[in-house]
Order: sequence, then structure tokens, then C-alpha cells
Amino acid sequence: MKYEKPTIMGMAEFLPSAKCPRCNLMMYLGPTCPHCECFLSHLEQERQKKFWINVRNKAYRRGFVFFIVAILFFYYLFSL
Repeated sequence: MKYEKPTIMGMAEFLPSAKCPRCNLMMYLGPTCPHCECFLSHLEQERQKKFWINVRNKAYRRGFVFFIVAILFFYYLFSL
């Protein structure tokens, strides 16, 4: 059985990936680890989902700040 790889960007209807608490490897979509068959409870799934949403939002903020700084830098560079 081939597992679907997790994606975070733009797919809010799917659960993001999680690290398995038992084997510490990256899990795929869903509550069961394909490596050790560990099953995440609903509370653990929600914690993992919040964690990865925070990671995604942090990356969005960093990208936005970088983009704005790059625009200002090039504007200043070419306006001289």
C-alpha cells in the first residue's frame, strides 16, 4: 500500500503531517504511523495540526517580510 505524502501548503481540508511519538519519524496523512503502526489519539492529532499550522504561518510571515524588504531594497537601489 502506497501512502499519500503530506502537504501543508494550501490544503486546509487535509491534516498536516506529524512526527510519530514512538519512532520519531514523519507520519503521512492520517492518524496511523506507517513505520510502527502507532495510532494518534484525537487530542494528539489536534496538537500536531496546530503545530504545523503555526509552522506554516511563520513561514508565510517570513516570506512576506522578505518580499517587502526586497522590494524596498531594489526600489532604493534603482532609484539612485
